[in-house]
Amino acid sequence: MAYGRGTAQKQNAIPATIPASVAGINALNALTSMQPDECIYSFNILAGDGGMEIRDGYIEWANGWTGGIAKTIIAFEGNTDADDKLFVANNTGIWDVTTADTTSPTRVVAFGTTTGNAGICSYVNFTNDGNERFLLVCDGANGYYKWKQSTATWTKLTEGTGADKVSGVNPALFDYVMVWKERVWFIETATARAWYLETGVFEGTAKSFNFGSQFKAGGALRSMHNWTLDGGDGLDDKLVAISSAGDVIVFGGTDPASAATFGLVGSWFVGELPAGNRIAVELSGELYILSIQGLLPLSAVLNARSIVDPNVYVTAKISPYIRSVLTTSLDDFGWHVYAHPKKSVLNILSPPRAGLSQLIFSMYMGNLAWGLMRDLTMSHSANWQGEVFWTDNVTNRIYKQTGSVDKVYIDPDTDGQPEGITWDVLTAYQNLEAPAHYKRVQYVRPMFSSGTLPAFTVRAQYDFDVSEITGSPAFGGANTALWDAGLWNAAVWSGSLEALDLPRGANGMGRHVAVNIRGVTGEPVILIGFDVVYDIGGMM
Repeated sequence: MAYGRGTAQKQNAIPATIPASVAGINALNALTSMQPDECIYSFNILAGDGGMEIRDGYIEWANGWTGGIAKTIIAFEGNTDADDKLFVANNTGIWDVTTADTTSPTRVVAFGTTTGNAGICSYVNFTNDGNERFLLVCDGANGYYKWKQSTATWTKLTEGTGADKVSGVNPALFDYVMVWKERVWFIETATARAWYLETGVFEGTAKSFNFGSQFKAGGALRSMHNWTLDGGDGLDDKLVAISSAGDVIVFGGTDPASAATFGLVGSWFVGELPAGNRIAVELSGELYILSIQGLLPLSAVLNARSIVDPNVYVTAKISPYIRSVLTTSLDDFGWHVYAHPKKSVLNILSPPRAGLSQLIFSMYMGNLAWGLMRDLTMSHSANWQGEVFWTDNVTNRIYKQTGSVDKVYIDPDTDGQPEGITWDVLTAYQNLEAPAHYKRVQYVRPMFSSGTLPAFTVRAQYDFDVSEITGSPAFGGANTALWDAGLWNAAVWSGSLEALDLPRGANGMGRHVAVNIRGVTGEPVILIGFDVVYDIGGMM
């Protein structure tokens, strides 16, 4: 006999396990066709090995410069850790922030132009033919600078011949620098023209290379990159040039002055690009390019896959989310694609949005799973000494990404005490192998791997409710019971003597069930999954 929804019947408790959403967000498929290990959204908790991990917190590294918000972090990796240097650039110049807890940094470069793109820099670490180490920097409004490790001195390169000179073009016009096959390359501001030097040097005669004839959609030269296809031995490295209109041009060879040894490999159009030149990142031999279509791994085009195919983009599963931000903020400064190799993570930083939390789209490289980070106000990041450092676009500080709490200030008595990280997950909806039946969840038991279990609120949600849990659970004690010793319906479950409060499932019932959890933690936490107990009602 089939029972109707409101028909009285015997209820049987049925256990089930819902896995952690280690496959990440799926905003592309219908809610009815998601996999159990996917999620509808996740904030500040990301896929990792063995479960979902709370994002890192941050500690203040430096503050105190004047003349505007820091726009660029400039990292130099020397011969030893003692030689490493960390700088920030803002409208007025470049400041030394190498030492932790710096509150009165020294300005080591004073910019002549302090408006426009001043402080928006590109940079590269460079070793010349004499095995001397340099930091080469191009500022968007002030031109070309170098820092020499052996003398710890900054120099602005000017037009002319001799030491610290560039001939053939005024280096004050350079706003971008990169190195390809031992040659230093520059982009001339607001043109389709690049300039390059002889191999192994950072000064001397510059020769021009005009990419404009290859830009079918027009526009200026926006950025240039290495694309390593052979694991880094250099024999197959390609030179990639990207236009502001969305053309991607790939060249191969050795000497740009010789048509016999340097030539076009291919060209593709990827659509409109976000503002700025921080729209691509090189990671593990791949080049990822961000456009209005999403994030494209350039190797996909070599595999004869159409870049019109949305599945080519590694952002395919989050395309509704990221495209909604791209379409409204495409022309806003602040887009930044960067990697955190130590964590095997690639991130897309979106610009600040009035009245809305700034979003960072984060992909775990282990399985290309996406999550979202928020409650951060970033403008630029850099890897230095194996860690990520970033500039805060609100408080004008430099932070180091580390630890398990936010807002660890140099002066906590003045600026405030550390805060726990609030995180959220809504799992995929499941029918629990009874698609036609209504279910009522009695209990939800989150499973964690953690030294101290987090404070959390958890509930069951039904039939495609995608609302977030409001408010934040407070840190504090909870009831404790042992698994198999505590009483169902009277005590809480736990695999140990750690404090854990297990709320009941949400009121109501439905044919499809998801778990929504919001937590706050100040320690490393891995969410492994959920045990649920439910009973079945009648068929529809």
